[in-house]
Amino acid sequence: MDIYSMTNQKGGVGKTANTINLGAALAEYGRRTLLVDWDPQGHLTEALGVAEAPEGRTMKNWVLGEWSGDPHQLLVEYRPNLWVLPTSLDMFLLDKGLYAATNREMRLAHLLEHFEEDFDAGVLDAPPSLGIGTECALMASRRRPGKRSGLIIPVEAEDSSIRALRLLLRQVGILCSDMRTDIDILGLVPSRFDMRDGEIVSSMLEAFRGLGEPPVIAEIRKRTDIRKAWREKKSVLEYAPKSEAADWYRDLAKVVLAA
Repeated sequence: MDIYSMTNQKGGVGKTANTINLGAALAEYGRRTLLVDWDPQGHLTEALGVAEAPEGRTMKNWVLGEWSGDPHQLLVEYRPNLWVLPTSLDMFLLDKGLYAATNREMRLAHLLEHFEEDFDAGVLDAPPSLGIGTECALMASRRRPGKRSGLIIPVEAEDSSIRALRLLLRQVGILCSDMRTDIDILGLVPSRFDMRDGEIVSSMLEAFRGLGEPPVIAEIRKRTDIRKAWREKKSVLEYAPKSEAADWYRDLAKVVLAA
């Protein structure tokens, strides 16, 4: 299973919508795809109308060694080729438990190893923080022989995004050094922006494009279809398959598959 992490410690940048719609595009291209709701806030699970995991048999329980059952019991089929590993009410306790655990950065990676033969791709909706939960997502999407993997970083077209990006890149660098591993960054995805907002938006887009590394690999503008699809608990590819927004995600999936 190739593993990609939709990561940014800054909230409100479109992580969950991008996770859902990238996953839907990968599924549309025939990839058996798993969406992992690793964010304790559970927006992905809620947005797709998927039932939360039952008490006592959750990702949090498995990752912290509180339940040793078959994690396949957690999977929920959402659409053809598209499955969800949902959140649960106890996920807010995850970080506290991880800080007291040994080999904590690898706990999510070990969970996902159980699904290696079941799926072609996994897309993780990482938490909006620089904490241990994000480090688990980073390590799960580390470079592995014969697999595609890496980070996709959604960013806002506003000044504070540059500082947030620098902090994330610094965290990735430190983690790679500490864990003696490599984590590839596929690129940036400026999201939820409207060109009518003027010079701040246009100048920030130019700044992102001018970075060179990480490259901009897609641009997702504000579109009513994306918001309406969210309300209908669908991907925009299902809600409005011929829309401009659906094509943006198909193009992003092509970039990811070619990486």
